[in-house]
Amino acid sequence: MSAPAAPPPAPPEDAPRHPPAPVPVTPTHADLLRVFAGVAMVGIGGGLPAHMRRAALGRAWMTELDFAETYTLAQLTPGPNAVNLAAMIGARLRGWPGALWAVVGVLTPGLIAMLAVTVVTLGLPGGLPGPLQSALRGAACAALAVMLTAALPVLRVVGGLRGGWPLALATFAGIGLLRLDLLPVLAVVVGAGLILHRPRPQEQP
Repeated sequence: MSAPAAPPPAPPEDAPRHPPAPVPVTPTHADLLRVFAGVAMVGIGGGLPAHMRRAALGRAWMTELDFAETYTLAQLTPGPNAVNLAAMIGARLRGWPGALWAVVGVLTPGLIAMLAVTVVTLGLPGGLPGPLQSALRGAACAALAVMLTAALPVLRVVGGLRGGWPLALATFAGIGLLRLDLLPVLAVVVGAGLILHRPRPQEQP
C-alpha cells in the first residue's frame, strides 16, 4: 500500500491571503475635460450618468460603491443631475478644480449642439422636418433604457443596505404614488436611515 501524499506546503505567514485591491487611478485635469466632453457627445437624453459610470469605472477612477454613493448624492442635490454628477465626480477625484473641468467638459458639447440646432431651426419655415421629429421620438426610448442602466448599480447597493429596499419602496410610494412633496419624504427616509445605520455597540471602536 502506497504512502499517503504529503500535504501541500503552508504559505508563509507574511503572504497575502487575498489579492491586493486595485490602486485607484487619479486623472489629470485634461483627462477630466477630455473624458467628460466625450461622454457628453455620446450621451442621449438622460443617459449621461450611465456613460459617466462606464468612463469612471473603466478607467479605474472609482469603484462601483463610490460611483453609487456619488450618483445618489447627485440625484438629491438641486440642479441638473448630469451636471451635479460630473461636478461631484470631478471634486472627488481632483477637488474643486476637477469639478470645474468636469462641468466644463460635460456642458460644452451640448451648448454647441444646442446653438447649432437653434440656428438651423430658426432658418426653417416649418420647424424640424417630420423624419427628424420621428427620429427624436425613437431616441427618447433609447434614453429611457440608458437611464435604467445607470440606476442598476444603485439598486445593487440598496440591496446590501440595512432596510434598503423598504426605504426605497417607501420613497417611491410617497413621491411617485401619493404625490407628496420631496423634502418631507426625504426628511423621513433620511431620518429612518440614520436610525437603521446608527453604530451598534459592537461596531464602535
